[in-house]
Amino acid sequence: MILRIKDILEKLDETIIISSVLCEETLTIRGVKLLTGHIAVFDPHILYIGGYYEFFNGSGDNFPMNVLLMDCPSDLYISHMVNEERHANMVYIQPGITTEELLNDVTDILVDQYSLIERPAALFNTIIQGRGLPYIIDIASELLGNPVMLGDNNHRLLAASDFKEVDDLPWMEYRNMGFTTYEYTQKYNFKQWIEKTVQSKKAVIGSLGEGYKYRRIFCAIRLERRIVGHFAVLEYNRLFTEKDLEITEFICDVIANEIKSNQSSGFQYDWLANRFISDLIQGSLTEPDLITDRAKRLQWKLPDKKYLIIIKYNHYSETFSLISFIRESKLFKGSHGELMFHENHLIFITGCSQSQYLTNEDIQPITDYLKQMHMNAGVSQGFSEIMEIPEAYQQALAAIRLGKKEAAELCIYRYEDYGIYDMLDRIKEQKDLIHYCHPDILRLKEYDENHKTDYLKSLYTYIINMGNLVASADDLYIHRNTMNYRLSKIQELISVDIYNRDCYMTLYFSYKILEYISK
Repeated sequence: MILRIKDILEKLDETIIISSVLCEETLTIRGVKLLTGHIAVFDPHILYIGGYYEFFNGSGDNFPMNVLLMDCPSDLYISHMVNEERHANMVYIQPGITTEELLNDVTDILVDQYSLIERPAALFNTIIQGRGLPYIIDIASELLGNPVMLGDNNHRLLAASDFKEVDDLPWMEYRNMGFTTYEYTQKYNFKQWIEKTVQSKKAVIGSLGEGYKYRRIFCAIRLERRIVGHFAVLEYNRLFTEKDLEITEFICDVIANEIKSNQSSGFQYDWLANRFISDLIQGSLTEPDLITDRAKRLQWKLPDKKYLIIIKYNHYSETFSLISFIRESKLFKGSHGELMFHENHLIFITGCSQSQYLTNEDIQPITDYLKQMHMNAGVSQGFSEIMEIPEAYQQALAAIRLGKKEAAELCIYRYEDYGIYDMLDRIKEQKDLIHYCHPDILRLKEYDENHKTDYLKSLYTYIINMGNLVASADDLYIHRNTMNYRLSKIQELISVDIYNRDCYMTLYFSYKILEYISK
């Protein structure tokens, strides 16, 4: 919250003020100084404290200025004050108050107020790091020690701190639904507090009435004199203090700046879509009917067969050129794609008809761009239902994690290429993976180690080429006769019929287990 002369006067004991003329109320106050006769130029952001006669007899004459005047004459009249043309904020103090006392009081107000900026410094850092609105909301909840949420002017919930249950029906009903209905506004009496904070331009504490034990802080989000949203804090974990009102106003300023920065960047957040995706991924939205209802409100026109692409970025500002690139791509326009953010990820949902397949050629332009920008991306398997997004999200993340181990030189990884490793990751938590290997594969591995041969890799190459002798020989850079000799030796060593394609999957899976273990 920024301090102005009016804010300081509200915090001072009103009995010490005789009268005041405030002609420049928008000036911000950043410090306090003693008024001396040697001041030639006033700093418009400093509050000066000094004697009445000293000021009028010898101080600087530039404006605007902020002055608290001491030792005022007993016959002081309004006519003696600085007129409006001089653009000054003049405050006349009652006799008996010493300069030192007033200086200490104002200094305490400034120190107390601007210490708020040190406490929520992480909020500024979130904007610098590009963590976005959901992260700001989480930090705001930590600062205030209570649950918080943000809604827009259409009664839609844009963001909220975590998804744990709280013992407050109106709060959880709004939190779970993601929007309010006419019946909701009639049932719960919060409209009066929304109107009060809009009119007062400050955060206010209010109660919904009897039967609701938790109070709330309400505060409007203002952007260029427009109300763009409403912020609320629930008095759930700890009781409110007066400082909470100031912190809330500060947070609302940060949120307004975040919204403004996104508008100026050329990309407007769809906060509702971001929150919907976050709720799905975090597990706070699981009811099929509610998922369907909220998805309809987004009016997405995604194809039947969907793919989720996660793009990891380091700097939030750098993603906007990527966003523009994707929006202009055929893949985006052809699939009525959707873009949104979650944590440090740009999420791109695209797709095709059920009879088609998202090919590497389809995503090649994005691949080239990511390589240029030194970014990584993961592509999920195809899915049909919106409620499958959480699993698709985990698949895309796993593709990046496993793909970077397997092929660090690439920038985009498809889950279908690494899904077997993801499955092995999950299996190994329950049982030693070696137990899932076919004994013939283990026998062949042992033979290679003892005789310095390469039969295991030869068999794997033959399997992935679906029994094509020539293609297998070409992949291994050997003659077809050499390949044929190796196969006959392999068949002598193991019991499985290597020429029977029905056995390929078992052998292939066993090879992948050994490959995974070796890494």
